[in-house]
Amino acid sequence: MRTVRTATLLAATGTLVAALLTWATPAAAAYTDPLTSTTQQNLVWHATPAAALSALDAALPNVSANTVVHDANHAMTGCTAAEQAALPIAPTATTKLCWDADRAGSTAWTPQSITTSGDADDDGMWGADKILISGWHGESTLGTGSDGKSRYDDARLMFVNDNTPSAAAFRQVYLAAPNSTGSTFTAAKAHVGGMAWYGDKIYVTAVGNTSTAIRVFATTHILQMSSSAAAIGKVSGGYAAYGYKYAMMQIGYYSYTGGTCDLDSDTAVPCFSSMSLDRTTSPDSIVTTEYFSDQTKHGRLYRYPMGSDFLLAAGSGGTVAASDAYRSGVGNMQGVLGHDGHWYVAHSSAVTNGRLYDQTTSASVPSQCGDPAGPACWGMHPEALTYDWATGLVWSVTEWSSAVCSDHGQICGRTLFALPVSTLP
Repeated sequence: MRTVRTATLLAATGTLVAALLTWATPAAAAYTDPLTSTTQQNLVWHATPAAALSALDAALPNVSANTVVHDANHAMTGCTAAEQAALPIAPTATTKLCWDADRAGSTAWTPQSITTSGDADDDGMWGADKILISGWHGESTLGTGSDGKSRYDDARLMFVNDNTPSAAAFRQVYLAAPNSTGSTFTAAKAHVGGMAWYGDKIYVTAVGNTSTAIRVFATTHILQMSSSAAAIGKVSGGYAAYGYKYAMMQIGYYSYTGGTCDLDSDTAVPCFSSMSLDRTTSPDSIVTTEYFSDQTKHGRLYRYPMGSDFLLAAGSGGTVAASDAYRSGVGNMQGVLGHDGHWYVAHSSAVTNGRLYDQTTSASVPSQCGDPAGPACWGMHPEALTYDWATGLVWSVTEWSSAVCSDHGQICGRTLFALPVSTLP
């Protein structure tokens, strides 16, 4: 998520928005304080015009997620000693995957989130394939795009073929937003701090200091580009997505009913920073959290029930109401997972391992690996969480490259890892 390590990410916090809600400033909280109730944040759905999606489907080959993973062109690798040092101390990871050299050391793209076919379907498979998807956001070093605008927070997804974990491989897919007619598309701005795959829909968190909360894409609208041009949208040779073979189209987005969110205030409209799917509720639901680099501020947690067509449940007026709304005492929340009434939140530190807390309205319990007063046991620079319903594994991802870790006097790197949900605190 957003950390204190780069000026670019600090700059993204922007100017404070005028308070849109009348909540009182919360009292200081301890990480071990239980969850407390807070005002709910509702959402509104905005659909991409069906005609726009149909026009693009007619202009380009529409392929499946299965086609993408069977067209993988980059291999996952064994983890280096530095990358393995980023894994949790406790509980211990039982599965780990690492990226090829280009992704492992990239300064232009940063990993943020993870979801799996165990989210998408409760049998854990998408068709005949086991698929992992990792979300990455673009850094300012990507420069400007074909429209002359910064590519910061452009987004791409790594579709990982995990049918044979020892030979896992992936293909990158760009995220794009069609215009109103489907004559072209642009990069979909998303920090992708959290992600959930439910049925044919893939939800990703958007960016801060906007009114857009969640962007929604569909595996039924993955398009194969007809040009390899270093541009996005309609080009002279067809359609392109900065040289990527595939781009996935946004089918709609959710906005905050409160207006523009605020990355710097814990009393104004929250900016969703992470997200995951919870299949232990009835109906299934999505949970979200917010992140502050200022550890004196403590983020809020929300739950939204799923409805028809794998979208969030909306009332008669079209508004999606939060079914749960809590304030956590944990600072720097990077990931959130709802499971059997528990809220697991991953905290990050710029200088040491993160912490994983099991939170309810009656307790907040961290993982332990030694001194109970200092439960820094989770991964180094951890990000989002997700639960694979079919395997019982909780997955997460670490953010910093080995080079960035070394620059800060640390030994760590970028990993995907998993461990049994039964081992969580």
